[in-house]
Amino acid sequence: MRFQQIRNEEVAYYASKAAEGARAKEKKGAYRNEKWDRVLNHIESENPSDWRLAILECDIILEEMAEVMGYHGENLGEKLKNVERSDFTTIDQAWEAHKVRNMIAHEGSDFLISAHEVRRVVDLYRQVFEEFKYI
Repeated sequence: MRFQQIRNEEVAYYASKAAEGARAKEKKGAYRNEKWDRVLNHIESENPSDWRLAILECDIILEEMAEVMGYHGENLGEKLKNVERSDFTTIDQAWEAHKVRNMIAHEGSDFLISAHEVRRVVDLYRQVFEEFKYI
């Protein structure tokens, strides 16, 4: 019981730190906002390579967010495994989007994706980022 309380306090602390950092970066022209803007530009493209790149960029943003929140692991998959489900209500969306990213990373340009699917996956990332006010 006490462990869960401490864990909840840690998550709240790191989430507030992430939000503070995001606000500070916003005032300076945050690089993460630039990355999100690039994602949005990529999904408007007619080029499937840009669509794949949009998903890769989203995954980079997600990993940065996880690090700021204090999750540890060698890669994003390990960081997501360390997430307490009760502390991260969009964890399923994060996993689903990350799995698509993995398919892109392993198959490269052979991975075929539609404009509709790209928008759906980017929206999964958006839900995660908005939960923690990261975008």
